[in-house]
Amino acid sequence: MMRSMFSGVSGLRVHQTKMDVISNNIANINTVGFKRSSVSFKDSFNQTLSSASSANQDRGGINPQQIGLGANVGSIVTVMGQGAAQRTDYGSDLMIDGEGFFIVKDATGFSFTRAGVFEVDAKGNLVDPNGFNVCGWKATDDPDNPGQQKIVQDTVTPINIYEGNNLYSPAEMTTNIEFTGNFNQTTNPTQKNTISFYDSQGNKYTINIQFDKVPNSNPDEWTVSIPQINDPNSAANGMIEVTVNGTDKAYLAGGSITLDATGLFFNGDGKLTGTDAANSGKTDIRLTGIDLTTLQKIENGALVGAGMNGTVPNELIVDFKTVTQFNSKVTVTSETKDGNTAGNMTGFNIDANGIIRGTYSNGKTKILAQIPLANFKNPAGLEKVGSNRYRETGNSSEFDGIGQEASSLGSTLQGGALEMSNVDLSYEFSEMITTQRGFQANSRIITTSDEMIQELVNLKR
Repeated sequence: MMRSMFSGVSGLRVHQTKMDVISNNIANINTVGFKRSSVSFKDSFNQTLSSASSANQDRGGINPQQIGLGANVGSIVTVMGQGAAQRTDYGSDLMIDGEGFFIVKDATGFSFTRAGVFEVDAKGNLVDPNGFNVCGWKATDDPDNPGQQKIVQDTVTPINIYEGNNLYSPAEMTTNIEFTGNFNQTTNPTQKNTISFYDSQGNKYTINIQFDKVPNSNPDEWTVSIPQINDPNSAANGMIEVTVNGTDKAYLAGGSITLDATGLFFNGDGKLTGTDAANSGKTDIRLTGIDLTTLQKIENGALVGAGMNGTVPNELIVDFKTVTQFNSKVTVTSETKDGNTAGNMTGFNIDANGIIRGTYSNGKTKILAQIPLANFKNPAGLEKVGSNRYRETGNSSEFDGIGQEASSLGSTLQGGALEMSNVDLSYEFSEMITTQRGFQANSRIITTSDEMIQELVNLKR
């Protein structure tokens, strides 16, 4: 009788433990990145009343006679299933679709989380709501691609969005310009246009360029020139007009810009054959001799130094490879293929592989860092330490300090979204019902055993 009572007590305990786990699951149904736990029971040891015996010639075998002594908790397992996605439209929020954990760090070391609720603090650190630093790989200059950055996959360190020169995009000097569009074959024998380029300081210069149809030429030829001011009453007569930064007028000495070719030749099909009569297939004209230190402006009717000190390349390549000559409207325009003003950071975005790119007011983007993921051979072996974080244990496998790209794990990162809890409320409620009934049945065992003991006490009457 005492055995039955103690078995009932053990049943109460394990069902109470299961109810504690269920209630914690339900309490965290809206906790970002939460992973539900599952409880399993195991029977306790058994008291053997008689052992088993094998069969012989005179009698058959006998099974052992044992009485179980209750139940114990077998395991409480963290179920690492994928949670549902919730859209937030907040740029620094991240969701892992697949395997892996974000890596965060404080003074005690690394910990891991599935909750991608991140933000940038006043100093530019990417942090979680607890102030822990989000860790990743930083970008460095790419020696094979000047002006570009690449990610170095090394030991992870805290990510700072604002560090170094990340807040700025440097000015870039123009080296290539491209013309596109069409010259009219039969009308408009003179076409005027402009070309713009940037110096090393990010100043923008615009000069005029002129195209003149050569009458009765075969193949059809257009001459290319940089026109000069033709006004005897102007102090800038015979000079090249330059517009600086869209508004200011300045002037270069006439003939200071040299063109290595002065023609555009088209065949009967309206396609460009080259920029020289030899039909060599050359499609560009190179401008040389541009010296910004000689820029001047007009003050009180006289020329004075303009004070510009940026440098331009030795050659400015103007390409015409896509220009045509058909009997249709004129659509010729020029576009700088490189070069820009300096820019300030206007924001950043994170792609599906965790690469963080800064966006700048000059239209440029720059790789700043990359968020890798930690992966474990046995994720369920991680220890929950609160605040949506886990730490490694001897049964989870060790973190290597480097991490892996999301794509290498078959995972993707979703920006502007969060992974919600993987708790299934209908499942938890059904488990709650069976747990309640199990607790109730075990309490009935204790009540019945108590009544039986009472009957034994009453025998003395």
